[in-house]
Amino acid sequence: MSDHFPHLFSPIRIGGLTLKNRLVALPAGTSMAVDGVPTHGDTEHVERLAAGGVGLIIGGATVVHPTTTLRSRKLIEAYRVEIIPSTAAKVSAAHRHDALFIGQLCHLGREFIGGESDAPPSAPSAIKTARDAYPPHELSVAEIEDIVEGWRTSTRNLVRAGVDGVELHAAHGYLPAQFMSPLTNRRTDDFGGSFDGRMRFTRMVIEAMRSEMPAGLALGVRLSGEEEIPGGMTIDDCVRIAENVAAGGVDYFSITHGTRGKYVKDSTGADAVAIPSAARVRAATGTPTLVGQRIRDAGVADHAIKTGQVDMVGMARALIADPELPNKSRTGRLDEIRGCLGINQDCRAFDPHLHCAVNAEIGRGRHVDVGRRARATKDVIVIGGGPAGLEAARVAAGRGHRVTVFEKSSALGGSVRVAASAPHRATLIDIVDYLEREMRRLKVEVHLSAEIGEDDLAEIRSASDHIVVATGSRPVDVTPLFRERTAYSVDDVLLGRVAGDAGRVVVFDDGDGFWPAYSAAEALAQRGWEVTVATTLTALASRIPAESAVPLLDRLGDAGVDFQIAHALHVPDDPAAPVTLRPVFGTGDRPYEDAAIVWHQPRVAVSSFGLDAGPTVSVIGDCVTPRRIGHAIAEGYRVGAEL
Repeated sequence: MSDHFPHLFSPIRIGGLTLKNRLVALPAGTSMAVDGVPTHGDTEHVERLAAGGVGLIIGGATVVHPTTTLRSRKLIEAYRVEIIPSTAAKVSAAHRHDALFIGQLCHLGREFIGGESDAPPSAPSAIKTARDAYPPHELSVAEIEDIVEGWRTSTRNLVRAGVDGVELHAAHGYLPAQFMSPLTNRRTDDFGGSFDGRMRFTRMVIEAMRSEMPAGLALGVRLSGEEEIPGGMTIDDCVRIAENVAAGGVDYFSITHGTRGKYVKDSTGADAVAIPSAARVRAATGTPTLVGQRIRDAGVADHAIKTGQVDMVGMARALIADPELPNKSRTGRLDEIRGCLGINQDCRAFDPHLHCAVNAEIGRGRHVDVGRRARATKDVIVIGGGPAGLEAARVAAGRGHRVTVFEKSSALGGSVRVAASAPHRATLIDIVDYLEREMRRLKVEVHLSAEIGEDDLAEIRSASDHIVVATGSRPVDVTPLFRERTAYSVDDVLLGRVAGDAGRVVVFDDGDGFWPAYSAAEALAQRGWEVTVATTLTALASRIPAESAVPLLDRLGDAGVDFQIAHALHVPDDPAAPVTLRPVFGTGDRPYEDAAIVWHQPRVAVSSFGLDAGPTVSVIGDCVTPRRIGHAIAEGYRVGAEL
């Protein structure tokens, strides 16, 4: 047992299993599959998690039947015997590090998680979701029985692969939940109507799974404590369901919140939101209970176990951001943990598989030279203290190079520091705080308020073996046309440079579709401004991750923000004339009298002094062209590893 977080890092017995600790890697699919079969990259991901110190890994959802596959075949197809060898490899990878591995089985039902399928969506009743284009096919009794057999076959395949247990995914509005909920189950036969009828499908699935599981393997059920949709199931329903299935020999429950599109909470949501729901399930059933969902640190996890609310705590994105979080927490190295930002950006894009905005190794693998001391120690100068420059400095210093960072402002972070000033986006600064701590730990020399000019280059060249240029980006300059009006940049808004009383403002997003304009609109709405958001695009917030866009637009709508899509902002030469919104398609200008303007255009690269990348110079991050945090971190990582 660890002196740090002793409750979290104590063993626990679940069914016939003994876990070395109570920290669980929750199911998070990697999309590292070809034709429905896991690849070596998926196995590497499991090994990375196991080596990081978790007690249990629950594999990402694997589907149980051909009626719930995608054309991409990126979901693992557990009903096929071809998955047995690769699943066995994942089990072995976990066992090598004294972790256990449980496979999760799933049928999406009427949900298709953003991908096309050659099979029609299917459900207990033909009730369409708001998320997908087609109403589902209502399953016949014969089709239901065939899908149950798919669960039996899939369990048999996982058992043959050597898993330590199997989990039924009955949460997030997938097929079992669709049967259990009166919102989605309007059947009048034996699979609908009463509570007992709506539970019949789930009980049949559990019986089929248990029939293929030898003694000693654990059977778990994942449930949504709150579905968080109008008319959806609540914690009272969840407790009743848990009590019903517990009698069937369930070894643990895994409790989460939400349905598809709502269960991956972004930084606007409260941390550890599902713990009270899990505590109620545990108290009602007496069954060991696992909780997850936006739990980012060992302190919260340890407290939940210490106070008897839960038995185990799961993390998904936090362990993607830093798989070593368990080992670092257990040994008290909390300052070395790279925190999850909760932005759902790279980890939810699956382009083409799992990546992480702050951990460049996820989806790319560890660079062969990371963790190895460089053959020859170099003097490295990094110009720019944003995420790209700091990541390059971190990796280079970790390999033994002597690194110096020059940052022209009085604080590290670059444009990330501006973005973190937006409402509900404060967690962005976590990556800067982490990298700043790493600079101290690795003894990187950091100079703030130290702007480097072109006349300094000769001296820098003579003092270094390698220069990393990471000078970042800046807002577009205000044009003379705007100087005659009340006009601001997004940076002005987020950094509190908007003076005077609140009034009317048009926030114009010139084809970006990402956070800046929307963050400015939210900040101004919070300060009492009458806000119109306009964009030339034909959709709102189109480049913001779906799990973040919906709550963002809900907040803006609640604040009374007006939205105008497919409109361009026209600014007359006469400063006394009002600005107008002009339709991209059709005619009919709309004037905005006495309105201030926030015109967002993509940031522009800061000069890299005309230095070109070469053997002794690397140019990375936004000064190449402004992009996202993930690009900056990936480029900094690569340069630091290759020095």
